[in-house]
Amino acid sequence: MAWCILIAANATNLHGQDSTLATTTSALNFTPLDAIVAVVGDGILLESEVEAQAFALKAQLAQQGKSANELNALQRCNLLNELLFQKLLVHHAKLDSLEVSDGEIMDEIDRRLAYYIRMFGSVEAFEAEYGQSVSEWKAEFEDPVREQLLAGRMQGQINQQVRATPAEVQQLFASTPTDSLPLIPEALRYRELMMQPSITEAQKAGVRNSLDSIRTQVSTGQLSMTMAASRHSEDPGSKYKGGCYEDIPRGQFLPEFEAAVFDTPIGDLSPVFETDYGFHFLRTVDRRGQVFSACHVLMSAQIDPVALEKMGASFDELMQSLRANEISFSDAVLQNSTRESSRNQGGLVVNPRDGSTLFGSDELDPNLFFLLNGMAPSEVSDAIQLLDDEDQGYWVAVQLEERVPAHRANPSQDFGYFQNIVEASMRETQLNDWMRKAINDTYVRIDAPYGDCTFQQNWTAGSSMDRR
Repeated sequence: MAWCILIAANATNLHGQDSTLATTTSALNFTPLDAIVAVVGDGILLESEVEAQAFALKAQLAQQGKSANELNALQRCNLLNELLFQKLLVHHAKLDSLEVSDGEIMDEIDRRLAYYIRMFGSVEAFEAEYGQSVSEWKAEFEDPVREQLLAGRMQGQINQQVRATPAEVQQLFASTPTDSLPLIPEALRYRELMMQPSITEAQKAGVRNSLDSIRTQVSTGQLSMTMAASRHSEDPGSKYKGGCYEDIPRGQFLPEFEAAVFDTPIGDLSPVFETDYGFHFLRTVDRRGQVFSACHVLMSAQIDPVALEKMGASFDELMQSLRANEISFSDAVLQNSTRESSRNQGGLVVNPRDGSTLFGSDELDPNLFFLLNGMAPSEVSDAIQLLDDEDQGYWVAVQLEERVPAHRANPSQDFGYFQNIVEASMRETQLNDWMRKAINDTYVRIDAPYGDCTFQQNWTAGSSMDRR
């Protein structure tokens, strides 16, 4: 079970333990902020850090529909335990000269801010709940996030060489009762031959020129931004809202888009710029710290329908060669497929969810599943035309590699499943061993009001030694 920092969006106990992590026999009488509540090596733990973790936990509980008005003493003791472990990791990370960059820190802060804003529904709701502006919150959390990332880096160093052997995987399977093994649903492994015409530079230039013309109309007052977006924008998320996005934390949009927002004076129009989605121009409406509002118009070059149909005719000829066994499917992929990620693997498609090559029925495009579901292994489908994530057409044919029936998990078919379990256990054991030694080698002091907390670890085992 992985250790992680509670304030993160996927907040859980650091040690992967349940509520028996710590116990207490009495209510805690908390001291005003910002008193020192613990010392770990050369680092101090403040009551405000516990409060920050408490806020994160309450936010998580609220999202789960659970009561989150106030945490009880046991929950606060558990939070303290998490933070003590973090401080221990940080202390030893510094001794080992580990570092994190300012860029990593800001990226993580932006990610967490976006999580909270989505949770509360708006920047205003977040600020009301937390009692601070976004900029104040970000400034306050720079040091805590630095420590959390540093702790994670130290943990990664401790567990960097964990690898389960086949024998260990087999041992786990043998020791697990059959009725406790999970049922793995049917999965498919397949190869694809995908062909899509490229967009020419001339097509891109045409779109850019068209958008330049629309921008000129907006800048001269001939056309409002609202009308420009509703008539011309290809962004479905903003097209009918004047092209506008409001109160967006920095880090949520493409870097090129956000660079244009922050480079453009409020109220002005940006030059036309390009992103992976196409060409844009925007008006910066508002900026408050790292939160912005902006309106834009997006236009993208479209694949020429004539080129797509022409490629379809070429695809038909290729399929005829496949049917006549004049070329193998893998050779056809290598010579003709335009999707690099699968072409380099002989057409084998990787599941982005877990990096495997198996797909459940709910993980496939319905059109692909319809094709594959009625096929036998090694069979090649007819070619069909589909749309990608940007609504651009392409041609594809698939070959069923393997159909894995629903079954009880077993190491021959599901080695990765059991390997992950074994390695998680190994990492936890390794981390616990390191933790016990580190505690014995590190000065730790726990102050009021947490003196009544009882932990599984003897945190003060090294308290009689000199600080180091």
